[in-house]
Amino acid sequence: MNHSIFLDTDIFFECIESPKLETVIEHALNIGYEMHTSISVLGEGFTQMNDKENASDYILALNRYLDDWEIAVHFPNDYVRTLCYLMGQEEIDTRMIREPTDRTHLAYAMAYNADYFLTSDKNLTMYRVPAKIQEKGFFKPKTMKLEAFSETVLNVYR
Repeated sequence: MNHSIFLDTDIFFECIESPKLETVIEHALNIGYEMHTSISVLGEGFTQMNDKENASDYILALNRYLDDWEIAVHFPNDYVRTLCYLMGQEEIDTRMIREPTDRTHLAYAMAYNADYFLTSDKNLTMYRVPAKIQEKGFFKPKTMKLEAFSETVLNVYR
């Protein structure tokens, strides 16, 4: 199958806090999906996890996911830089104007051609990529919540 899924920061939190949601990722892996994320997602995740009372449990779980799920971690490249710049110039869909971190995560997913971008961020799921980005050959991956991915793509119902 070789479809790729880009995991946003909040997906790691959801999986750590809900074993049911963790199994969604494992099911996707079992049928051939590849997991991806970025150094910016991990940086945000580790920083937010470090602020939790049980920080070490969260951090250890995220580290386990990186290994167990064989997550490809992406680093900046010229495509990411260009996409971040173009989305930063955006004025039509204002949902993301004050969200440079979220735009960066989405830029990684687009630059590395993810098929799906899993997030619980409503603004990201509804965000319209500027036409000038599409004109350059970049497209927003199917962006949805983990539960919606489970129900609509994997056809797993709870």
